[in-house]
Amino acid sequence: MLISHEDIMRRQQDVQDALASAAREGQPVSPAAAADLEAYVRGEITTDEIRQRAMARLHADPRYKAATRS
Repeated sequence: MLISHEDIMRRQQDVQDALASAAREGQPVSPAAAADLEAYVRGEITTDEIRQRAMARLHADPRYKAATRS
């Protein structure tokens, strides 16, 4: 996907804002999530793909599976 310089700058600011918000909330950002965000800034993936990847990692995490068992 080809994106303009303005879009890259906007995405970069959006990602910086999201990371700052996560830090204020005490939420760590995994290296995989950070890599996804960098790929988004470059226009390599969409926000939908970020969500899909994040959900796949969450569902693969045994801590998540244990927390959601009834």
